[in-house]
Amino acid sequence: MKRTQIYLDEDTYGYLKKESEMKHLSVSEVIRSSIREKMNRKLQKILTATEKVSGIWKDRDIDVERHIRTLRKDRKAW
Repeated sequence: MKRTQIYLDEDTYGYLKKESEMKHLSVSEVIRSSIREKMNRKLQKILTATEKVSGIWKDRDIDVERHIRTLRKDRKAW
């Protein structure tokens, strides 16, 4: 774990202090927990979007090598 220092306005600190007292956690743990939740929500959005597009071309009959060659036709041959 890395140590860091942040500055909070009075309202934010007051909110975190109340949360920490209600949950019987330190203010630091409330902050870490909030950050983890935010990261997990963002990751879940990415996974949901990935699942939506996964397999989108599965029903298409496409010659992948030919398609790639067409995309790279202006490049020199390897």
